Amino acid sequence: LHAEDVERSRQFPATRVSTAGRGLAAELDAPVALQKHFSAPASRTAQQLANEALMVNGVGIGWAIDWQLTDWLVPGGVWSHQGTHISAVQAIAAAAGGYVQPHPTARTLRILPAYPAAPWDWAGLTPDIELPAAPVTLEGIRWQSRPAYNRVYVSGEGQGVLGRVTRGGTAGDVAAPMVVEQLATHADAARQRGLSVLGDTGRQALVTLSLPVLSETGLILPGKLVRYVDGPTTRVGLVRSCAIEWRRPRLRQRISLETHI
Repeated sequence: LHAEDVERSRQFPATRVSTAGRGLAAELDAPVALQKHFSAPASRTAQQLANEALMVNGVGIGWAIDWQLTDWLVPGGVWSHQGTHISAVQAIAAAAGGYVQPHPTARTLRILPAYPAAPWDWAGLTPDIELPAAPVTLEGIRWQSRPAYNRVYVSGEGQGVLGRVTRGGTAGDVAAPMVVEQLATHADAARQRGLSVLGDTGRQALVTLSLPVLSETGLILPGKLVRYVDGPTTRVGLVRSCAIEWRRPRLRQRISLETHI
């Protein structure tokens, strides 16, 4: 943990010190890490670009990549980024609709897809976690509606591919705004980026649940698919956030699930 924003206050007879902090990955971002220019004159896979973003003069800085996207080839001269180590990795992940999740304790960056599977297929999948109703408190449900897009075009910038990504079983007659992405140089990149757009559509409910940190589940981190039985209703959703609350002696976690209606 990197302690930041340390503040001391004194009011007789007590002196208080407060601080905020970030995880280990803070050392890859400002103000610890300096900005630099990233590029690749020769062809690399996206995973290789991410690994090289964690190097200085070709030498690793002690961090590893846990790559969980479909990899793709990026021709030489396409990749260019100005920023910190972690912003470069984030840009590479985002090109295919992914995101970066630092490991809780190790110097490892997980590169995860925004949607490991399309939301319309979730009901038929085996969830990562089954939550029994007994220990869970339903804190709230927020309904929201997204445009019902069923097609999106993903284009390279300067060079690359033009991918037409259509939701299966639909006419593909409601197109989302075109996505122009520097690293959209292969159909695999376009398909994954397209799924991140088409997955975030239609009627959704953001469900907030509170429960103890159980030995069976541990911390339920973003990206996990959860099935929760709420009375007569069974909800299947993807964890989007997790917050920890410790009130001695109780340790609880609050998770937010993205569910689709």
